[in-house]
Amino acid sequence: MKRITNKYTTVILGMAALLAATSCKKSFIDLTDPTRIISSDYYKDSASIATAVTASYASLQDMYGKAGGSRGIYPYGEVASDNTTAVVEGTGIGEFEYFSFTSANPVLQSSWTYMYRCIARCNVVLARIDPVPMNAAVKSRFQSEVKFIRALAYFNLVRIWGDVPLVTTEVQTVAESYQYGRQPVAAIYAQIEKDLTEADADVNLPAKYASTTDLGRVTKTAVKGLLSKVYLTEMKYTEAGNKLNEFITAYDGTTHSLLANYSDIFLTSNEMNAEIVFAVRYTKGNVPSTGSPFTNYFAASTSNAGGVGTGYLFNTLRKDLVDTMAANGAADKRTAASYTVVNTYYATKKYADVAAADLDADPDWIVLRYADILLMYAEVLNEQSPTNIATALTYLNRVRVRAGLTGLTAATLTQSTLRLAIEKERRIELNLEGHRWFDLVRTGRALDVMNNHFTKYVIKLNATSPIVQIDAHNLVFPIPIGEINTNPILTQNLGY
Repeated sequence: MKRITNKYTTVILGMAALLAATSCKKSFIDLTDPTRIISSDYYKDSASIATAVTASYASLQDMYGKAGGSRGIYPYGEVASDNTTAVVEGTGIGEFEYFSFTSANPVLQSSWTYMYRCIARCNVVLARIDPVPMNAAVKSRFQSEVKFIRALAYFNLVRIWGDVPLVTTEVQTVAESYQYGRQPVAAIYAQIEKDLTEADADVNLPAKYASTTDLGRVTKTAVKGLLSKVYLTEMKYTEAGNKLNEFITAYDGTTHSLLANYSDIFLTSNEMNAEIVFAVRYTKGNVPSTGSPFTNYFAASTSNAGGVGTGYLFNTLRKDLVDTMAANGAADKRTAASYTVVNTYYATKKYADVAAADLDADPDWIVLRYADILLMYAEVLNEQSPTNIATALTYLNRVRVRAGLTGLTAATLTQSTLRLAIEKERRIELNLEGHRWFDLVRTGRALDVMNNHFTKYVIKLNATSPIVQIDAHNLVFPIPIGEINTNPILTQNLGY
């Protein structure tokens, strides 16, 4: 039986809140005051533009999860999949694992709100930066950074909701925001590709930053990595393969590499290590809070949360994921590094920390890391041709060997069996990092995998309900009813 808590309920209308702003801290993301920078007179110099760029970065915390902001990506990427369960339902999180949500679900509303708020901030920078006198190289880099951030926001939006409003200019009035209806998925992806392609071409965007105070800024490798994932999601295998080959050829073993020890990737003392391509950064102990909520969100008890705050059980591993890991045997180092058993629950270790206060810890949210790049390249090569199996295994086996496993051999695989092997490797390697549901949808496997999962574990909404089953309409989520009520030209996804 699930426990329900409404301690952190927040209901905010999204498109009408496009002009709001907040702040964030971590090295370069260092503000003492929210950037309420709507005035036309504000953007006159490089300092004001730098503040606006920082506000765009600050939006990522709200998008990926923050106390008082949205829950983040994990309800979609993990709880909606066969990976995790929300033992405590929180404010609508439990509805994701049963697909029982309605358009009134507050998690959907807050996600929509903060993703469009992020886009709004990026649009302000891009609308105001050109006439501002400042160093040309820095100006170009700032433009590329916010284009990446905007592309990332739209990538999350289109994967969650499908057709969504496409806003690429500064919205200056609430009334203006009501003019935006939903645009086709193809148009959203075209804009994402445009932003990332332009950023990728920017010679002023570095592959990495020399100063530790800039760690977390968008880099050339982050742009290439996200663009690769976008192409892969669109099943543009040639484009994805070319971009991933560029990445690996230029940066393998220099800018990015696999860490020797899997567990070291997630240490708060080792953040932004060589495996991290892009992460949303958090710092505990600041006022206003810029801390990470995930230590407490995902913990099974107060002691499991480092002894500070509450273990909310919003996101714990399902037995199916645990069993999938165990099937690899004790040799797979990722099992011991991924979870611990607390009061019969499987609690992730990836966000472990001693918080400064409840929902105020240090762990960053990793958006892209090098193992993901290698596994994407293995997948692309395999999808391009069954003759590429041996080459694809080169990249898959690097991840397996680091985990302590032996490499797979081409003689025992076909294109279809390698496809499943890569899927399994991604599930284990990237567990609890927000990828699983999107991987299943992208590969066309979501319905089969999830319905088999529901049947195997007899998952029901309640004791008298039938076993949960989903169909094609569940591959996208309902548009928040607050948005439709506020902006009547928005339409609802079919079936909701």
